[in-house]
Amino acid sequence: MDDELDRLLRTGTRPVPTGDDARSLSDDVWVRIRLGVADDTPADAPADRRLVARDELAARRRRRPARVASITLAVVLAGAGTAAAADYLSTRTGEELTGWEQDAGGRGEVLNPAGTDRAEVFDQVTGDIQFPPGYESARQYVLDFYPAEADSRVTEGVLRSNVARAAVCSWADSWVAAEDAGDAVALSAATAVLTGAPAWPDIVANDFPNAEYQPDGNGRSYNGWVPPLAAAASAGDRQALLDEVAGSYACSHEVIPVIDADPDYPMAGVR
Repeated sequence: MDDELDRLLRTGTRPVPTGDDARSLSDDVWVRIRLGVADDTPADAPADRRLVARDELAARRRRRPARVASITLAVVLAGAGTAAAADYLSTRTGEELTGWEQDAGGRGEVLNPAGTDRAEVFDQVTGDIQFPPGYESARQYVLDFYPAEADSRVTEGVLRSNVARAAVCSWADSWVAAEDAGDAVALSAATAVLTGAPAWPDIVANDFPNAEYQPDGNGRSYNGWVPPLAAAASAGDRQALLDEVAGSYACSHEVIPVIDADPDYPMAGVR
């Protein structure tokens, strides 16, 4: 019907349609008239030019709302991105300590625990330090230890050392749990891990001799309890292992739930 209407408009032939054809032609004419409103095509332009111009005008009108909507959405998204960037605080500072500060505060990059991406960065830094199966909450406890405050800082070295100490405590707890359950496989696995713990780089690093004084008056490093604990596990000496955990000053009750409930543990129930 569009082709027929175009032919009639070009030739000036008077249409004499009937029935359904008449109704269809009438509808097309009114569509053309409506699309031609506000058309700036000269009235004396050829009929085919006027029709093309009207079709282009209609297409432009259809595109205009879509363009306006696209521009508005772009502005909104740009504004949201700027606000998000303003609220973002990086956990990584790109800074490292030097000299005596490094001896006191540890090695590696200085981290801001108040950072927006704290959880991700802490996991990246300590993800290779293994805890026993089922001790995910113990690992999370030590990761959550540092307050998310603007003026709080911790180096990668100190963070890793603290997580490594908690891991040793949890493996000792796993050792006791395996012995209680008569699980020879789990006991062997825990013994193997504890035996190798004194050589862990994160146990050796960030440690200082005579950092802690024992009841007998002798000094011991922060991690000085790890070698005797490993020896107790290797020898199957349960009480010696419990005593070393109690004297470690590193094994919080949150990471040793089984040992904390053992009546033979010197610090059982102490908070």
